[in-house]
Amino acid sequence: MGKSEFDVLHYLRGSKDYAALDFLASVLRGKGGNLQLIYVDERFPDIEDDSRRKLARKQHEETEKLEAKDVVNRAKAKLRETAPNFSVSSHTALGDPVEELLGQLDRNAFDLLSLEAHGRGGFRKNILGVHVNEFVQETPIPTIVHKGEQRNCERILIHVPNDRDRCADLLTYLTELFQGSDVAITLLTILTDGGEKFEGYISGEEDYLKRSIENYDRDEFGYLDIARKILNDRDLEAEVRYRIGVTQEEILTEAKEGRYDLMAFSPKKENILSSLWSGDKSLNLMQEIDISLLKYPEST
Repeated sequence: MGKSEFDVLHYLRGSKDYAALDFLASVLRGKGGNLQLIYVDERFPDIEDDSRRKLARKQHEETEKLEAKDVVNRAKAKLRETAPNFSVSSHTALGDPVEELLGQLDRNAFDLLSLEAHGRGGFRKNILGVHVNEFVQETPIPTIVHKGEQRNCERILIHVPNDRDRCADLLTYLTELFQGSDVAITLLTILTDGGEKFEGYISGEEDYLKRSIENYDRDEFGYLDIARKILNDRDLEAEVRYRIGVTQEEILTEAKEGRYDLMAFSPKKENILSSLWSGDKSLNLMQEIDISLLKYPEST
């Protein structure tokens, strides 16, 4: 049996649109537990980072100011409808949202952090948000970043890590999160071979792939077998997609073409800037991809 009780922290951005809360409730469908809302009324002198403080001021000037009490009460009312099995509490504060949220994570044990992305007030489309970039770099627990207007999570794409421990940890967590739901799961394996680039494959074409790559001797199918076994043990099924090429490019292509609602992945190191790949590529991926994401840190 999978884990049925989850402790969740959701950061309220202050918008009147609660698409992110609806999406979170959809992910948690059939689960129960405790859900804490955190809303921080920004106090700009407390934000030490100059660039983030400037963006926060710009957003504050160009968006409607909402009272903390109203934001929290509306969110609680929404959750009473969409997540009735969860006990909902709230925490409001004045100061730097990043410091306040990280403090909550230090003081309490949560299974999942939920964030709402996209900046408002003229920010570039690919910016996750004034504070969200910082959140996803610093948070040590699984983190959902909701993007766009999607309110339901029905199809998820899981990038299978090329590492036994990360693969097992990610898939075990996701099977617990989605156990009992009717979500459609797709496993994505990317082969980084050079030469001819294959556009994509569906389940059942492993033999063709092996014949198509000279001196094929890779471990990717072994990691895929680990993922399949964990899903099968929980009576969950998955389609399999294979892509060959540059990891970030292939993930973006698959996510755009597949009409998924959520993509899950596990970076190699806790700091997302150290990334699945090198440099800041995984942060770039999170900024560029159009769908919501779930980042599972290696050290969880």
